[in-house]
Amino acid sequence: MNELAVIETNLQAQLLDGPIVSLLEKCVAGLRAPLWISPLTGGRSNPTYRLRGQGGRYVLRSRPSGARASSAHRIDREVRVLRALHGSDIPVPQVLLHVTDPHYFGEPFYLMSLMNGEAVEDAALPDHSPAARTQAYEQAIDILARLHRLSPDAVGLAGFGAPGDYNRRQSARWADQIARDGQEPPALRELADRLASALPAQQRTRVVHGDYRFGNLLLQGARISAVLDWELSTLGDPFADLAYFLLAFDLAPTGQILPGVSGLPLGDLGIPDPQALCDRYCRATGFTLPADWQSYRAFALHRTAAIAHGVFCRNADGPIAADQRGQIETLAEIGLAYLDGSSTNRKDSIRGF
Repeated sequence: MNELAVIETNLQAQLLDGPIVSLLEKCVAGLRAPLWISPLTGGRSNPTYRLRGQGGRYVLRSRPSGARASSAHRIDREVRVLRALHGSDIPVPQVLLHVTDPHYFGEPFYLMSLMNGEAVEDAALPDHSPAARTQAYEQAIDILARLHRLSPDAVGLAGFGAPGDYNRRQSARWADQIARDGQEPPALRELADRLASALPAQQRTRVVHGDYRFGNLLLQGARISAVLDWELSTLGDPFADLAYFLLAFDLAPTGQILPGVSGLPLGDLGIPDPQALCDRYCRATGFTLPADWQSYRAFALHRTAAIAHGVFCRNADGPIAADQRGQIETLAEIGLAYLDGSSTNRKDSIRGF
């Protein structure tokens, strides 16, 4: 945010002033000053804010200040997919305005409707009843299946993804990132090498979210009111999305990156097991799980290990800590166990995740 946008602070909310206010009043029906803005938690790499004005509440999302890489923080891609899906049976916010001129806010931004609900990072959904957890998990699968039934061409998303095989492209991308970061644990290198030949060729192309988990779903009780954070969305292999959603079943309940449900009494908690969720997904889509489905589960772990490895390397002053390296190695070992067909014998706890 630049000095044109802020003139005073009221607790954590800041009063907007300058050209952005006139622009918003002109372009968004019903929006009137004064406008108060406050940061929202989440949003990951793209800053996200709550905007409160006369006549309503909104969400503003922008590129981060000083972003250099043209391929990163592509809020224009978020805008395109949100507009394409609005009005479909995928619950998404409505984009009200997209501004590419950085003069108004310091960076390009877009404004969307504020959806009611709460994003819960903990996949155990600790504040929900067993019945509510069952409903939330089943609805998450149903929404993912509806997304993957959509034809990209039919919703105006033809050409939304890069050409070529999504699985091979993603595998190479994360392997390259780990190599650039350095300090690569041997188990992670082995997993990358084996995935290069084990990942199946993409059989169908669908819109994939890229980061589909409860932390990016708004819950009103047990009902999912919106799917958020589409910054990683593209055209790709739908089974990669499904495997990533199931990642929580391989991660321990506490940790630095993504809290999971491994080792918890799923039945007592009302959380359906992964096979039940896969069966529900296949019934809803008409797809059949590929024979090498376990390689998708392994790839979801490799991707998560790559992200964690990058975070640890960037935050370390020298070599990454031994416990952090151990966490990455455990993720890789679980992935290797999937490829070996012995996932039931894998380590059930990932300390620190």
